[in-house]
Amino acid sequence: MDTLTDISSYLNLLFATAADAGCPYSGDPVPVRTGSQILESILSLPAGAEIELRAPVFEIYGEETEVLLNEVRRKGCRRLIVDGALCDLAEELELDLLPGTPMSAVVDRLVVDPAMEKQIRTAIDHALLVGDSLMSVEIVGKCSKKEIARFRRSFGSKSKGLVYGDITPDFFMFNNPESACRTCGGIGTDKATHPDLLIPDPQRSLHDGCFVREAFSYCPDNWMGHLLYSLTGDYPFDLDTPWRELDDDIRQLILYGAEQRIRMRRPPDARAGNPRWLDRDVVWPGIATRIERLYRRYRQKDVAHSGMEAWLDRVMVDHECHECRGTRLRPTRMKFRVAGVDIHQMGEMHFDELRPFLDTIRLEGKGADAGNQVIREIAKRLDLLLGIGLDYLNFNRASGTLSGGEAQRIRLSTQIGSGLMGMLYVLDEPSIGLHPKDNAKMIATLKSLRDIGNTVIVVEHDEATIRAADHIVEMGPGPGIHGGEVVVQGELSDVLSCPESLTGMFLSGARHIDIPASRRAPGDRSLVVRGARENNLKYIDVDIPLGQFICVTGASGSGKSTLVSEIIYKRLCKERVDSRTLPGDHDDIEGLEHVSAVVSIDQSPIGRNSRSNPATYIGFYDNIRSLFAETETSKSRGYKPGQFSFNKKGGRCEECQGEGTIRTKLYFMPDVEVICAACKGKRYNAETLEVSYEGKTIADILDMSIEEGVEFFAGVTTIGRKIAVLDDLGLGYITLGQSATTLSDGEAQRIKLATELSKLQRRNHVIDLGPGGGRHGGEVVAAGPPEAIAACRASHTGRFLVPLLGGSARRVCQAGVPGGCDRRVTF
Repeated sequence: MDTLTDISSYLNLLFATAADAGCPYSGDPVPVRTGSQILESILSLPAGAEIELRAPVFEIYGEETEVLLNEVRRKGCRRLIVDGALCDLAEELELDLLPGTPMSAVVDRLVVDPAMEKQIRTAIDHALLVGDSLMSVEIVGKCSKKEIARFRRSFGSKSKGLVYGDITPDFFMFNNPESACRTCGGIGTDKATHPDLLIPDPQRSLHDGCFVREAFSYCPDNWMGHLLYSLTGDYPFDLDTPWRELDDDIRQLILYGAEQRIRMRRPPDARAGNPRWLDRDVVWPGIATRIERLYRRYRQKDVAHSGMEAWLDRVMVDHECHECRGTRLRPTRMKFRVAGVDIHQMGEMHFDELRPFLDTIRLEGKGADAGNQVIREIAKRLDLLLGIGLDYLNFNRASGTLSGGEAQRIRLSTQIGSGLMGMLYVLDEPSIGLHPKDNAKMIATLKSLRDIGNTVIVVEHDEATIRAADHIVEMGPGPGIHGGEVVVQGELSDVLSCPESLTGMFLSGARHIDIPASRRAPGDRSLVVRGARENNLKYIDVDIPLGQFICVTGASGSGKSTLVSEIIYKRLCKERVDSRTLPGDHDDIEGLEHVSAVVSIDQSPIGRNSRSNPATYIGFYDNIRSLFAETETSKSRGYKPGQFSFNKKGGRCEECQGEGTIRTKLYFMPDVEVICAACKGKRYNAETLEVSYEGKTIADILDMSIEEGVEFFAGVTTIGRKIAVLDDLGLGYITLGQSATTLSDGEAQRIKLATELSKLQRRNHVIDLGPGGGRHGGEVVAAGPPEAIAACRASHTGRFLVPLLGGSARRVCQAGVPGGCDRRVTF
């Protein structure tokens, strides 16, 4: 999220100028110098001294040693020092390295001479490139012990003699290939094999094919078959034992390999094989490890392959990167600290923690003045973020996980921080996803933007935002073809006094949504989530009564989407739709047997091309085509329902292939789309358009609005009922054949809802999460009907429900609070 604001550049600058650097091996302090300063130190040695410039070499997570050696060779180094021993990279090496074994490449060997200044500087730059901005200088000849001791004392770290060179803000940017983690490429996540996906049938044995066939299939005649059989000679298991009956340590061994070598043996059922394989001590890599290495090599080629992607997705899931542990940076970057914390730890602090932490930082040394100025700039921008209710976020939060409202408020804070004046800002529904308690902060932010000399235009339905506006323009009077006019404009009083204003009627209370006189009592069936702990959820238990209209509410970031989408929905998908679905972390969900199906209705598009429309998505277009096929004209001509499809040859216009428009691609300019001259945009050929039903052609039906369709198909139950649901959802203004690509996210969601709405029953139950967002949320604050939420003192949602529920909330408080909430509220 730090890249969404301008704070990331300040954080990088702070660590580049004022951080204390540490040794990647010992943690000892390491000096930071520019290339010119390193050159001066080397030239201070006596002329004629022989030196070696060395660069530390760091292992690559999960890769074989040969991969690392090849990388060093590509960087132009021939000699490698491994744990004190010199190795010639021109030879074929078999190194059996333990994790953390110190290695360094000999980059160059030089004689100190002022005349060699350019060559030495070039070698320094090369060494810093090989060593990831780290290097050391080893004096190998023609220098006294006194001079050697003096040089070592003043040059690098005590234990390893290392020095950092040329540290710039780019050194801490995960978007920079030279700084990004080598395993995940700066994403912070990597793909890892998941046992549940790799082994779909644990009742089978290794011999019978418990693994996904494409991943591993036991064959005694190939190398892996020999290797797996040989593993049974050193470890106590059998290839015919079902996977689920193997010990946990054996399963780990088979999946992730062993450190000890095993002796190769020939399987008794082998009919072929290379004799040279036998009687060798080899390493068993593990089936999962082997797949992960294949994945990394595929990705390093940087060439997309849809077949490979599909295969990897069958057995792998996104996982926190094992090398960088989600920091997205190379491990050497984590050795730089300001006030004892590295850049990732600082990014993990929530804004309300980070702001006071900045006040405690006391910088010293050459970068103190610049660092203090940077800290003041960060603090100033943090104050803006805190002022708009984003105290629960942190800079490491991925921007893709932010709600639309959160992202919009962050951009708002950036604009306020820029201090620009005379600007006109346009915001489209910034209150989306905001809890009423956060809405007040958002409105205050908009006013701040106005007060520094700007104009702010907000497209909004939120009551609080409308009441806070200086000037209101209401469009209408209805949606779609019924709108397009200015109903009223002026101050709030003008809107309230306008009899034609729907907004004014609801604001004044002349029109309102009735509160039910009573709530439907829950039945005896429910889903009970146990131990939900994904993201910020704090091992909560949640009871969800079935057969009711249930609202999960709470402050922004309180864990609502995590509970519903990541745990409940995905667990039901795993049980009812796709066993490969991986739900969020939880202990169990009781009552799954009471649910037969699960449907997610989100705001994703209903189609990605112009051929998808409400009629085709909901499914009643097939019924419409059948009606046309039953007309006398169609019967006489032998037309079938396919004749009235714009996706098939026969009835569609072949000039535009049923699109109604023709798109022309232009170089360096946007595509040009024009109405088809042959069919005039009707999508069908002339013969098909000669067929009519109740005086309407198939093209006329597609151009018909939902409102018109309700009346036209009133006598056709299979079609009229579904169109009526669309009309009830406020979509009467769109046409039956309107392209899915022209629909808004909200319209797409309501069209999806229309396909399921007839199955729902009207009941009401609320689960309020919180009490705050981020680490302040993740708990069940209250549960029950809306009146019970209003009666709970700890509920922010309840505080805003009280004035809306009025007398019904008061009665609940007087009678006692249902739903397990025993708190009282004073009116």
